[in-house]
Amino acid sequence: MKKGLTLSAIAVTVLLSGCASDSDATKTLPLESNQSEISTQINSIAQSINQAKEKLSNAKADDLPWFATKHYQDADKALSDAKEYYALFETDPSKARSSTGFFSSRTNIQATEDALNQFNLNIAKAEMIREKALSVLDEAFSYRAQLASLDVNEYYPKTNARLDTQLQTLVNFIAEDRTERATSGQPDLVSRQRALEVKTVTRIYLSDAQKELARLKTSNTALHAPDTLAVAATRVTAAEAFIGAEPRSINEIEDKAAEAMFSLQHAEHIADVVQQLKALPEKDYERHVLTFEKLLVNISKALGSDDLRDNSINQQGKLLVSLIEEQKTQSSEGEQSLQQLLAQLTDEQKKVTELEASLTAEQQASVQTSEKMKQLEAKVAELNTSLVAAYTQASEQSEDLAQEQETASEDETALEATEKAVAEEPALVEAVANEEVPEEAITEKVANETIEVEAADVESAPQKLTAEIEPEAAS
Repeated sequence: MKKGLTLSAIAVTVLLSGCASDSDATKTLPLESNQSEISTQINSIAQSINQAKEKLSNAKADDLPWFATKHYQDADKALSDAKEYYALFETDPSKARSSTGFFSSRTNIQATEDALNQFNLNIAKAEMIREKALSVLDEAFSYRAQLASLDVNEYYPKTNARLDTQLQTLVNFIAEDRTERATSGQPDLVSRQRALEVKTVTRIYLSDAQKELARLKTSNTALHAPDTLAVAATRVTAAEAFIGAEPRSINEIEDKAAEAMFSLQHAEHIADVVQQLKALPEKDYERHVLTFEKLLVNISKALGSDDLRDNSINQQGKLLVSLIEEQKTQSSEGEQSLQQLLAQLTDEQKKVTELEASLTAEQQASVQTSEKMKQLEAKVAELNTSLVAAYTQASEQSEDLAQEQETASEDETALEATEKAVAEEPALVEAVANEEVPEEAITEKVANETIEVEAADVESAPQKLTAEIEPEAAS
């Protein structure tokens, strides 16, 4: 006994020394570096846990608990373990590297990471099983979705539950890598699913007609209108057969169900009339026939026909049918004429639209031409103004120049005339000097010569002025 206690004490001592050595080794690390590393790991684990929660929620939405129940449950448990370990050091980071147990070498942070790894592994396996099952058992899952769209659980919940269990068994075969077993079991399941689909569609769309048929068979309708009821029963049977062949052709199924119900109601009305006829005494037969004939007369009046009571009742009916068909033909022809008129009107409207568009284009072109004309007229007016200004300026300059030239010319002419007179008429000068010829004679002669020079200048002035104006106007 003492020996056992001694061995136990030694083992405890070794473990404690090992823990102490680990603690000493941790203490030898730089404090700031150690805290930073732990903080980074804790943050990373917190993010991983949040991601795992979201992934588990998505897995549930993807129906993973149904496809891979065991793997989903294992993943859920692993996530719970990870959250428990994380809670130990979430608020106290110093416990992150603490041992998970007295005899365990794993730390809390290692245990959390291991649990998260197990979670991800199980989720991955569950998703793989789901994808493979959907691929291998594609037809069975297609019928399962169709049954769900019909809300089959509202009508046949137990049958649908059995089929779901059978399908899950095939999925479990796939999870166990027994794919061939799952494939071989699919045809039987699909057959059952299709039968349930037909049964559900029949109940949804034809159950009222089936119930009505069963009621009429047990009522007086079968007695008084057996042939009409047989026709209605045939319609119901045809609708059932169509649903069995094409349970997803809902529009056609609704039409056939309506036809069956119509026939059943007709059979009931015929039975009521027959029953009433059977109950009539012989003296009321004539009154009944006249009542019926009165209906035919009202119809003929409404159609604008003559009184047809000089014909048998059957003949009256035939004549009324012919009249209705004739009026329908006329109405059809009128409708065709109306359609033709509408087509012609449409063509005319199209032509009017095209003409309006053409006129609009021409108006736009006219507006553009008018604007160009206005621009040209403005430019011409501007040029005219410039030309007048230039002409006026040139005239003024010409007048000033002519005046200056005239003044200078007068002086020069007088001087030249004097010189000329002096040069050409020395005798006259001498005569003037000797006072033999008066001085006014010399002056008069000079003046005459000056007038002749000015007249020559005036004659050439318009040509010079025109030569000066034209370059300015051209510019």
